[in-house]
Amino acid sequence: MKSITNKLSSYAAGLAVAAAVTFAPAAYADQLFNWQLDLPGAAPLNLNINNLSFNGASSIVNTVDTNTGNFTFTDTGVFNILQKNVGGALLLGGGQLTLNYRDATGSGNLNTGNFTFTDTGVLEVYYNPTVTYGTTAANRYGATDGTLLATFQQIAGGGGNVNPDGTPAANGDLSLFFRSTYFLANTWFDSNGDPLNVGATLGFVTTNASQDLSNNCPGPSCTVDPNLLTALGGVAPNAPPGNFLVVNGGQLKLDVTPVPEPGTLALMGLGLMGVVLARRRNSKA
Repeated sequence: MKSITNKLSSYAAGLAVAAAVTFAPAAYADQLFNWQLDLPGAAPLNLNINNLSFNGASSIVNTVDTNTGNFTFTDTGVFNILQKNVGGALLLGGGQLTLNYRDATGSGNLNTGNFTFTDTGVLEVYYNPTVTYGTTAANRYGATDGTLLATFQQIAGGGGNVNPDGTPAANGDLSLFFRSTYFLANTWFDSNGDPLNVGATLGFVTTNASQDLSNNCPGPSCTVDPNLLTALGGVAPNAPPGNFLVVNGGQLKLDVTPVPEPGTLALMGLGLMGVVLARRRNSKA
């Protein structure tokens, strides 16, 4: 799994507009800053969280109308979270913090290159004091091992751009938005130490989604972990526009607005991309 979780690609020139976005409380008044995560057991308390960074993989299955280019899709993903605030290490007590993304659907058009999500997707957050992510086909590649910390229901909208074969365009950005339906008690707190309320929204932005071209499956050159294929539904990837595997890296943030307006959702996505681009600049300094 190391090649998947560490694979972070460069951004397309079309994302340059995000470089002008400032990720600051003044610009994003509803974003939750300096929140706290108290993981179950002996893990240290994580303070001053503004966003969390993840890496992982998704299996995409498209059903395409070849006459019109219209398609519908399902998306199933597993992700590992190791950092906060785009670079700082999370205090995990030797364990793992993971995401399970399931039941996601959407639609798009290969000719226009656009797609969007419906509201069926569910994003779950798990913590396990033992690291099992990436070691087994059971429990979603280890992503659902441990204690369920939160559940988020997807909000219709978001999406991104695709190539004519249905794969993500130019290592592009994918925006997904959710509303919380469950928080484990005594786990999620704001900057004052007060518990977060169900209904808070979450922005989940993948800034470098790309087809994993190194995995020519099925066949003798296939290097995909079979446990990962099983966890993602057992569909062999890289047969676009039908089925393929996508590697993802990005950030997620919490927002205190119970029911965000569409414009607010767009700002959430741009704000996260602005953080990533700023990080890239700093790494080149």
